[in-house]
Amino acid sequence: METLFPWVNSVLRIKLLFLLLISCGLIQAQGISNLWLLGYDCGAVQLCGGTNINFLSGVPDTLKVSRPMNFFRTNSSISNSSGSLLFYTNGIYIANALDDTMLNGDNLSPSQFTTMWDHYGLSLPQASLILPIPGDSLRYLLFHETLENISGQGIYQPIELLYSEIDMSLDGGLGEVVLKNIPIISDTLLISGITACRHANGRDWWIITHRYDSDIYLTLLLTPFGINGPFTQHAGPYIYAGGGDQSVFSPDGKKFVRYQIDDDLDIFDFDRCSGILSNPVHVSINDSAAGGGVAVSPNSRFLYVSSSNYVYQFDLSDTNVASTQSTVAVFDNFTDTAPPFYTDFYLAQLAPDNKIYIITGNGTHYLHVINNPDSLGMNCNLVQHAFVLPTYNAATIPNYPNYFLGADTTNAICDSLNSTSEFLLSQTNELIIFPNPATDILYLNVPFSKLTSDLKIYNVVGQEMMLFPKLVHEGSFFEFDITQLVPGIYFFEFIGNNIPVVGRFIKE
Repeated sequence: METLFPWVNSVLRIKLLFLLLISCGLIQAQGISNLWLLGYDCGAVQLCGGTNINFLSGVPDTLKVSRPMNFFRTNSSISNSSGSLLFYTNGIYIANALDDTMLNGDNLSPSQFTTMWDHYGLSLPQASLILPIPGDSLRYLLFHETLENISGQGIYQPIELLYSEIDMSLDGGLGEVVLKNIPIISDTLLISGITACRHANGRDWWIITHRYDSDIYLTLLLTPFGINGPFTQHAGPYIYAGGGDQSVFSPDGKKFVRYQIDDDLDIFDFDRCSGILSNPVHVSINDSAAGGGVAVSPNSRFLYVSSSNYVYQFDLSDTNVASTQSTVAVFDNFTDTAPPFYTDFYLAQLAPDNKIYIITGNGTHYLHVINNPDSLGMNCNLVQHAFVLPTYNAATIPNYPNYFLGADTTNAICDSLNSTSEFLLSQTNELIIFPNPATDILYLNVPFSKLTSDLKIYNVVGQEMMLFPKLVHEGSFFEFDITQLVPGIYFFEFIGNNIPVVGRFIKE
């Protein structure tokens, strides 16, 4: 990756101090992801229906509930800061807090495949993800996808990543979908694996997915000013298979992990500032898995791979991560009594109680629990089928990012927070850029007594933009015509007296 992004490494080595003009920061809302909704209607069986798991008290409380929505893999929900449910989806429609279809919340991701799963809920893990719009406490974006027949011969893949916007100020606080099924990426993608990580500024969001039959990851950046991207980057091995298992960021946002049984395990370093994946590690699992998932411990050190009959642990702090693979559980062949389905290992999720829960690959009323995921080896204390649900759960677990990750205060070079002007300070130089965001014209103030006119501007993937500034205001400002730039984030770099000075702006 260094050959593709040489400017990023040089920028990150520069010791600068930013004056951060923060308009909005981390959501201080501990209830936002505390409610897990599971279960489905399977007829007159006693153990059918909905299950709520509420972690708000610090321990998981379960409750059997009656609701019209069924879940089968696709599962996203969000609550307010007090832990009260706002809305949720199974990929077919969006329901409000009263379990009714939200206004304009029907007909999500329309396709023949979606229609096939209309009653059960969409059968795609991590096919939906809810993010709060930065700087707005009442509006949310739902990112979602479905499958299309891309070959005419039964090969189904997503051909778009869509988003829908929910405004909770409408319908008396029950919310309304004000934008729906808007394509944000039009490309053939791997199945599922939609996940997100908070930007290093502690406010914005990186969303990541993968192009089908390629080595290309696609990223979006959600800011208060809209969605930037998609940005493409070649990272890791070429992935031929359709996807369908699980992707996750470590809680500290420094690692990105993807596991799919046909293509095994890929681990990356992640730069929350630039959104760049680097230092790929590929691990061949090569077991008998029919499905699997990934989760990372609360301290971000230990990675867990749940792979049908095994659960593996990796030490992400080791310089040779692949060599640290150890088996912390072997499936004990336990079955649910009625029907007699195996309780094997499937998708995993770090919960608010700092335990990792692993669902079964079949419809059962059990979850596996890693009680001490911050501990090495067998000390992690994985107990199989330890958590009993009041109803059956069909291979479903919520898709939650880490909503509580704050700003990276150690990375002073990175800031995408904006106001009408921005300042970048060092001991010897001062730059002023305005307006930011900009639409047509951008101005940079440069102290020429300290800097030369050696100026370069790059887009987010490191391509240099050929812009030709003119001097205005008696030579104290550079003026740039940026009308031809594609909307998104851009970086600039001056070299003067052998001292690099860098910054960034947003083109709307």
